[in-house]
Amino acid sequence: MSLFGNLFKKDKENENTNTNASNKVLVPITGIVSSVKECQDPVFAGEMVGKGSLILPSEGKVYSPADGEISMVADSKHALGITSNTGLEILIHIGLDTVELNGEPYTSHVSQGQKVKAGDLLMEFDIEKIKAGGKAVESPVIITNADDKEINLLANGQTNHGQELMEVIG
Repeated sequence: MSLFGNLFKKDKENENTNTNASNKVLVPITGIVSSVKECQDPVFAGEMVGKGSLILPSEGKVYSPADGEISMVADSKHALGITSNTGLEILIHIGLDTVELNGEPYTSHVSQGQKVKAGDLLMEFDIEKIKAGGKAVESPVIITNADDKEINLLANGQTNHGQELMEVIG
């Protein structure tokens, strides 16, 4: 069995180097991008959850940043996880301390286990309702399994969903 596993592993490695299945993550939310280290939440800023970026949304829509599978949708819909086809575990956390809003400003269009393609609409949210609830709308986009990897931000400042956000190396 391991003989065949090694044979197919080589094919998969070659496949990942010459297709769009790279370790690039696209911008999931239109808005202003910066480093997650600038987040006002010390847990995200200290990269305790993982490495990545921060987006100040200008539009209340979340699009898939990669081809993969929805690994988690929080009951309160304030966060979702995607496992990319290349194995990246991507957390999109919409706003800060927004779990306390009990899902009110969110509409999910996906469920756990669902396959998604980069650019698919995953969720919508009401920016004004989040602010009215006394919560910050800045939204971390984190690679939770990047401890031994380098993250290069490819975007900074005003961006549109679908642009390249970051690349994971290692």
